[in-house]
Amino acid sequence: MCIWGEWQIQKGYDRNISVVREDGVSQVIVGKWGKNLAIRLPSEIVRDAGLNNGERLDIETRDGEIIIRRAVPRFTLEQLFRGKNPEEWRAAYAGAFDWGPDVGREVVDE
Repeated sequence: MCIWGEWQIQKGYDRNISVVREDGVSQVIVGKWGKNLAIRLPSEIVRDAGLNNGERLDIETRDGEIIIRRAVPRFTLEQLFRGKNPEEWRAAYAGAFDWGPDVGREVVDE
């Protein structure tokens, strides 16, 4: 057992439970997971953020702070355009933009 702040904490990852302070901020204990350190996210945080098991998160440090946010999905062109051939895409977006009447000498093929 070790003392941290005003709380007594039992060592071990299975004791890594959150503590909710009076100001509503959750605190967690950093625990060992293999050769890495880990935290468990409290269920209130998971629920409020709408996180799911297996979801990817980005984590970084900035000015000594730890920032965790949802990872931006990354798609390949094949994934983005799956399911339609080029003609179908053109037909689907043919009227999507109205650039106004032709001006000057441009040639517009439709």
